[in-house]
Amino acid sequence: MANLPSLRGAPKKVLVIQTAFLGDIVLTTSFLSNLRKLLPSAEIRFLTTPVGAKVLQPNGMSIVPISYDKRGKDKGFGGFVRMAKSLRSFNPELVFCLHRSLRSTMLARLSGGETFGFLEGAGSVLFDHRVKRPAGVFEAEKNHAMLAAWAGERSNGLCQFPVLGVSQEDTVAAAKLLEGQNEFVAFAPSSVWATKRWPAEHFARLAELLWEKHGLRIVLVGGTDSADFEAAKRILDKVRSFGREMPEPLDLIGKTTLGSLKGVLGRAKLLIANDTAPLHVGIAMGAPVLGVFGPTTRSLGFFPFAPEGKSGIAEHPNMPCRPCGLHGHDVCPLGHFRCMLELSPEAVYVEAERLLCR
Repeated sequence: MANLPSLRGAPKKVLVIQTAFLGDIVLTTSFLSNLRKLLPSAEIRFLTTPVGAKVLQPNGMSIVPISYDKRGKDKGFGGFVRMAKSLRSFNPELVFCLHRSLRSTMLARLSGGETFGFLEGAGSVLFDHRVKRPAGVFEAEKNHAMLAAWAGERSNGLCQFPVLGVSQEDTVAAAKLLEGQNEFVAFAPSSVWATKRWPAEHFARLAELLWEKHGLRIVLVGGTDSADFEAAKRILDKVRSFGREMPEPLDLIGKTTLGSLKGVLGRAKLLIANDTAPLHVGIAMGAPVLGVFGPTTRSLGFFPFAPEGKSGIAEHPNMPCRPCGLHGHDVCPLGHFRCMLELSPEAVYVEAERLLCR
């Protein structure tokens, strides 16, 4: 679509919808930033999750986040109706729906504006403009395809890398949590999906290699899920069992807010993470990142999308069953989990050293 759609003039009110996982929301920041560049005077509101609203603050884009707690206070049909009425009262002229759920599609349609959504989304027939998600490209690039469908050539050359801001308060909080540690590698060793978790024992051996060869201490980051705490415990237990003269990893799992996590990752010499939200937060904060991938692959759009020289991938070199799913599984579908078990710490270290010595 080379030209603007049927709207007359630049829209004054715009709504963007993305209520998926935190990583998806972080990847939406480049879309929001570019939309602001194209519409410097528009009032832009971003319907997202409570955690999405938090991670977006502060932002220098003058984007107003709307928190939609679809699993809490806004749960169910009553919450949906209240949100639909609120969006309708905003009266947007233009709506971009980046989420592919039927609920998001319905909210976009009921808002009253001219709608753009993905052809592959549930109920996409309700959109005024349906955009096909390009295959084999990063998630942020798929989002950009929707922006390009509306803006045409004006979207050419816009930066598609995610970007986040951090407050001074959170910067200070991060420094306090780091206890004066300035040279460190951050590990994000967990994930919502079990098959996305590289074994904790492998992370522990990698920590040993990074200390022996570069003198770098490890800082563990993660949320408050039981899997995150279990990963930290197993890593710490394994490191202690080595009996080497190396400092224990600094365990910050469950101890950071979203804001202070941004501050911590922004100071890391390198972030090594599974295919999970901290990977994208690290990129958005400018940290070099190394993604450890098992069930998900580049062909599905899952890989660290960062400026040249600031990202890498560690993955099994020959596993024909990959990818085995869009998000991962609780257990390996074939029962062997070789994609992660056979990905050695030494192999991951090679990729880590490449980034450390760039």
